Amino acid sequence: MPNTIAHIAVQTLISRGLLRGADFKWILAGCVLPDIPWIAQRAVAGLAPEFPAIPLRLYTAVQSSLIVTLILGVALAFLSRRPAQTFAILALGVVLHLLLDATQTKWANGVLLFAPFSWDLLNFGLYWPESSISLGLSVLGAGIAVHAFRTVTPVRGGPVLRPAIRPLSAAALILVWLVLPALLVPVAQRADLHQTATLAPDAQRVGQPIEFDRAPVQAAPDGAMQIQAWTGETFGLRGRLLQDAQVVSLRGVFVAHGTVAVEDIFFHSPGWRAILSQIGLLIVALWWYRCLRPGL
Repeated sequence: MPNTIAHIAVQTLISRGLLRGADFKWILAGCVLPDIPWIAQRAVAGLAPEFPAIPLRLYTAVQSSLIVTLILGVALAFLSRRPAQTFAILALGVVLHLLLDATQTKWANGVLLFAPFSWDLLNFGLYWPESSISLGLSVLGAGIAVHAFRTVTPVRGGPVLRPAIRPLSAAALILVWLVLPALLVPVAQRADLHQTATLAPDAQRVGQPIEFDRAPVQAAPDGAMQIQAWTGETFGLRGRLLQDAQVVSLRGVFVAHGTVAVEDIFFHSPGWRAILSQIGLLIVALWWYRCLRPGL
């Protein structure tokens, strides 16, 4: 997926073009709502590495789908001054976020635009994260953020808690947002979402195709290259690789339970996308701080 600054660029321009006077803080919220489950997944994996990877991944993928994310959007809209207007901004933002994610090349990955009715991952595969398109969108997003901090007046105010039906409705919807993905995990697993059937430890893998999205690679003690899947399992690689490669996207086929023959590979530049996303999240947090802090 594009970094958060790139999302700020695209979603601000389109949202302001279609929804005149759209509150910038809700535009920024739409830039991050589908990513909240993935951020939480990284936190869980870091704090509780023993947590089963496959159920966590499926839960996260389902929770980041369009319909489930819109439930969170309705919950937040209930706490705003103008719920209908806020939901329109958030709904547009979520749709734009997922469509922009789908434009970037992600092997074995993509967005769930029609779940739970379809578990097919949408991925147009137009450009890689390191492309000039990604760089251009990032520069544009940084410029938009600087311009906003200099010229846009924050719309201040805390959450609306009266009448009580508003926070109660928001709390109920957030509960649905948390519980519904867990109910859909078995369905997503049967649909082999994110190749979970192939990556299950007891799977019959030989002859099965496999793809990895931005996975770390390293040399084993014997000099052979290995790749680590998101499940934490490491697979040996057969094929021509660069010994100094660190992060790759890869397509191949299992020639043994723990060995993949490489058919196609792309070498990524590690680190920079994560840094840009962290800067983008900081921009979102700072703007919301300006809006929620009294007296600014």
